[in-house]
Amino acid sequence: MPARLYKAEGPQLYGNFLTGTIDWAEATGISDLAQVYGLGYLPYSGDTADPRHLFYNARSLRVNLTRFSIKKKRRYDHRTWLDFGLQRQHLSKEAFVNQYGIILFDRASQWMEPRFGEAALPRERLRYILEKPFLQDVMAWRDKTELAAFALVVSGEWGAHYWYVFYRNGGNLTTAPGHGFLVDFLTWCHTEGLPYAYLGTAYAGKSMYKSRGISGAEFWDGRQWNPDMDQLTRLQGLDDELPKKQKLAGP
Repeated sequence: MPARLYKAEGPQLYGNFLTGTIDWAEATGISDLAQVYGLGYLPYSGDTADPRHLFYNARSLRVNLTRFSIKKKRRYDHRTWLDFGLQRQHLSKEAFVNQYGIILFDRASQWMEPRFGEAALPRERLRYILEKPFLQDVMAWRDKTELAAFALVVSGEWGAHYWYVFYRNGGNLTTAPGHGFLVDFLTWCHTEGLPYAYLGTAYAGKSMYKSRGISGAEFWDGRQWNPDMDQLTRLQGLDDELPKKQKLAGP
């Protein structure tokens, strides 16, 4: 059975960028994920009392892995991240929780709050996300002694979604550590032979790092996956010029 697609008034999402009438998808099973991700939807976790598996339509970003490569400047930046010497682990959600459950919520709070604030992902919401049946994988990175980062990953034959990433800041890198984890995730997806890697939303200048120096990037423009990165950059620039109270709807 395909996902149920409908329009409804929704909560304000991403500040100015998704308000008013929003396009929603309700997935009834894991088999619906190829459809909802393929149409630019991303999972919604804002209402922890809602038992449904809801997805909202957005200006989302993905990488077509048949065209994936890393351009020279980004390769240089990534080499500085490699100096951390981290070891990647691909774990099932159950294995990750069994191994790191004692420290999981403390680490998530410690690593996310300095970047986004305490309200960005309260423990109740993280617990709600971890209970989603379509979230089955976690990517973890360890240094020589302990967990240094982890990312929640939704995956299937249709591709993989890099949903939330939590990481310990540190080192003297010229770029934020999060850039390196994203490239390492893309490299893993490519090695696994997946068709697409989904990287969340592409609003405003703060999201430009997701596509910078990445061949194969494309964004959902409301009708199709658009590979025109110059157009995306213009849209992101316009996002930053919006008055704080102005509202946009859709991708």
